[in-house]
Amino acid sequence: MKRTICPVALFACQLSVASIALPAERPTSVDEIVPPGTEVQILGEGYGFCEGPAADADGNVYFSDGKKDSIHVYRPGRGVELFVDDSTDANGMMFDAEGRLLVCEGAAFRVVAFDVKTKEKQVLVSQIDGTRFNEPNDLTIDRTGGFYFTDPNYRHRGQETVMKEDVYYVDRDRQVRRVSTVCVKPNGILLTPDERTLYLADNGTGIIYKYRVTSPGMLADETKWIDLGGPRPDGMTLDEFGNLYIACGGAGIKVYSETGEPLGTIRVPYASNCVFGGPDFATLYVTSRDKFLGIPTRVKGAPPLCVAK
Repeated sequence: MKRTICPVALFACQLSVASIALPAERPTSVDEIVPPGTEVQILGEGYGFCEGPAADADGNVYFSDGKKDSIHVYRPGRGVELFVDDSTDANGMMFDAEGRLLVCEGAAFRVVAFDVKTKEKQVLVSQIDGTRFNEPNDLTIDRTGGFYFTDPNYRHRGQETVMKEDVYYVDRDRQVRRVSTVCVKPNGILLTPDERTLYLADNGTGIIYKYRVTSPGMLADETKWIDLGGPRPDGMTLDEFGNLYIACGGAGIKVYSETGEPLGTIRVPYASNCVFGGPDFATLYVTSRDKFLGIPTRVKGAPPLCVAK
């Protein structure tokens, strides 16, 4: 049954993107990315609160449900399946170059790695200098095997804040260090494919910060890059042109060019996070409270690290 929500249509059906042609040139507005009238489709629903979408090498998308301590996987043409049901307060996720699924387990105060074939879980980091983290929220991974993660506290299980809400880097030897202290409540975090730029979303102020990465885990030139002017940013993703997609809850998905120019808003009922996936990585998947959505687009996303060059 069709329901109109904002200016887009929402349907409960399987996603098909075969009829949408990809642009030959860099888009200059959201309408060139998601043409007016595009059908946003419900691919799954009935979850506690969806988060952390992560695409694997084949374009399958894993997403978390922190309220139900679970992770699900959507395979195009096959629908949504339960991956695991024992990932405590699972939130932000991403695949590394080895094909492991790294997961922020917020209320367990740690970041873990899943072998997606065996479902075996390994704890990568759970404390710094003998102190547990607040609530690891989101992460982004580099090709050396290191990763950055944000550590706010949304008190998902009523836990106290034990230290300032900051950003950390864990190298391949699992040495952890604090790399950014600017945010009130750091949330989404994302490396560009060339690993020269790091974006950081402050949910507490509505500001997107930008850093130059001089080497793995080393940041310079902290810049207050975008002030969203009200909407509070959550997760982020990038397309092939370097455009940044910022999930902003009830305000939808704000899209900015790599130079910081606003391209417009993709209207959805709610967006906690988003990622490109599907066989050609031209579908934008959105976690939307109790629903998992798919939006066909006219661009492709930046491929995950586990896709061979």
